[in-house]
Amino acid sequence: MVLRQNLLILLLVLLLSSSTLADNDSDEEDEDDSKILGIDAEDLGNISLYLMVGTLIIILWKPTFIWLRKNGPELLGKEPRDFKRKLGVFNRRFMKVHIWLGFGSATMGTIHGFLLEWHWTLWLGMTCVWILVFSGSMMQWKWPSKEFRKGARLLHLQRTLSTIAIILLFMGHNILD
Repeated sequence: MVLRQNLLILLLVLLLSSSTLADNDSDEEDEDDSKILGIDAEDLGNISLYLMVGTLIIILWKPTFIWLRKNGPELLGKEPRDFKRKLGVFNRRFMKVHIWLGFGSATMGTIHGFLLEWHWTLWLGMTCVWILVFSGSMMQWKWPSKEFRKGARLLHLQRTLSTIAIILLFMGHNILD
């Protein structure tokens, strides 16, 4: 069941990437497009897409991490305690990269949306992305109460919000194309 959901989300990301990357026409209108710091607004969307795909790699990493914690030491012939410690260090570093990629994706996507005139579905999808970013960040902070962080964790870890965000972004880009 979880594998099926993971594959569905990965498929949606791939579908989204092909539709947004296919719009690389070099019309004369592109010269008049909005830019920020010399970067074209369309290019910001591509950067945001790549960062989002990098963020969603966690869909594949988490089950792999759990499987490696369980089977890795005997499969690789390593001492269990040392292997799990090194795997935990790698996982913490991976999570920091995941957090920064997610924040970068949401930031670039939002700037991309402000520079271009977005459809409401794109803004709704971006709102879902920001909810995911903030709930994921809250899991790292120590100041909210434990119950509040638990709620943020439940909100962040459910795949429904990620799926809705990806579908809305995909639909919105297809409406505008």
